[in-house]
Amino acid sequence: MFQALLVAILGYVQTSMNPIAWWIFREPIMTGFWVGLIYGKPVEGAIIGAAINVAFLGWISAGGANPSDIYTAGLFGTTIALQAGLPVQQAVAIAVPLGVIGNYAWILWMSLNSFWPTLQDKFAEKGDVGKIILIQALGGQLLLFILRSLPAFLAAYYGPNLIQAIIQSLPAWVISGFNTVGKVLPALGLAMLMKYMIRKELIVFFALGFIISAYTGMTDLMFAALLGAAIGWIYLSLKPNVQEQ
Repeated sequence: MFQALLVAILGYVQTSMNPIAWWIFREPIMTGFWVGLIYGKPVEGAIIGAAINVAFLGWISAGGANPSDIYTAGLFGTTIALQAGLPVQQAVAIAVPLGVIGNYAWILWMSLNSFWPTLQDKFAEKGDVGKIILIQALGGQLLLFILRSLPAFLAAYYGPNLIQAIIQSLPAWVISGFNTVGKVLPALGLAMLMKYMIRKELIVFFALGFIISAYTGMTDLMFAALLGAAIGWIYLSLKPNVQEQ
């Protein structure tokens, strides 16, 4: 019960739309770490969250319209996977459809929030500033608790047993399908990211990173990050000089 309550609080914090929540709690890799910490498995949680995160690398919210809900996918996917003891591939395969379902909660929250400004206008006509501030401070947050924290609590408290019972009742070919889909989705996320970001003058850097990783068997992500930062600094330093010439 206590762990489910902590997951519910995490569900509220990660979607509370403040900068700290975006930086520390929003992405599935970070959500996975915090969920893992709640269940005493921070490393396993971060690994599952990272795998889910790769599937959402091409995720973008344009004009408030989400193709899928990254918050639900990271939080629910990691919570259920850790409690049910699912492998990473199955966790990803479950997290993506959960994100699609969670997107309805996002749409409902945005739609219901449009009620508050109308109510504030009525209080503005009466000059009641106190109630305008109260609605601004509590209105959207109350809906956030109902639409985000409550489902997160129910998923953490009841979801794993239900998911585990369903998986145990499935035939082997279905489980194999989940594993296959779970392996494909990260590749799809990378492809979506490349579609948005890749340019012909930058493709050489992508190729360089792939060659180093493939031929050296490098698995140290910190080395890759530092190498990428150094190459990026060199590129940005030389580019103005080339343009001037």
